[in-house]
Amino acid sequence: MSWRSWVVPTGVSDWAAQRSKYLTQFDDSGGTWEAAQAQSSGYDAGEILSRVKTSTQAVLRAEAAFERDGVAFAAPQYRWPVLAGLLEVAALDGELKVLDFGGSLGSLYWQHREFLTGIKVSWGVVEQPEFVAAGKDLDQSSINFFPSVTDYLKSETPNVILLSSVLQYLPNPEQTLRELLATPADTVILDRTPISSATSNVPCLQIVPQHIYAGTYPAWVFAEDWLHTQLTGWEIVAEFDGIEPDGRTKNRIHFAWNGLIARRENND
Repeated sequence: MSWRSWVVPTGVSDWAAQRSKYLTQFDDSGGTWEAAQAQSSGYDAGEILSRVKTSTQAVLRAEAAFERDGVAFAAPQYRWPVLAGLLEVAALDGELKVLDFGGSLGSLYWQHREFLTGIKVSWGVVEQPEFVAAGKDLDQSSINFFPSVTDYLKSETPNVILLSSVLQYLPNPEQTLRELLATPADTVILDRTPISSATSNVPCLQIVPQHIYAGTYPAWVFAEDWLHTQLTGWEIVAEFDGIEPDGRTKNRIHFAWNGLIARRENND
């Protein structure tokens, strides 16, 4: 469920935006998720999975530092806010039990593994069936793979939910959030998620440039107020910028790829 996303930077001229063939576009002219889905050509899931698996294998062979969205990186890059949230949970609970929803083949685990040494870690990825099968085929004793949250909960009890660049690609993100927030986890870490100051969520057709891979698919730009409403009963303890630059939809709705850490409020 992780796709590489490039957006039009804030402040560029219309001329520059039109000329930019190398940036992902967010077309919100359809007005509904169903309209975006109808226009979507989808993407070559087999090609994407192949890229992710090849890059992950390079990481496992110590030929790459980490993998993200099917790209192998030679040098480490860390998501410090995400890592800080994970380490805080480990410090508070004495262990780390991660429900990594849409976590690909364990990208974030491998990206930050050197900081998890000496910590009792249980890392479970909930993914699409093809990714689950690929994950199980790889020699990854540190990560378990599950096709659903229900299957995960049969054998694991999370203390942190991790959502990185996934929520916006779900047709019913509210339902998924409700399911995840109902688990025993007391911390949620959200990262690389398009958020705007619009009054409601904006359904878009995300158009990936050809040089990355051919693909168009529906994606949400979330209203910040909507997201905060979903987290009623949770304290947002930190908000932070993503790794992608800010962007604008076709109708010029500004959004940023932000993240946050939320902790369940104690109602005792």
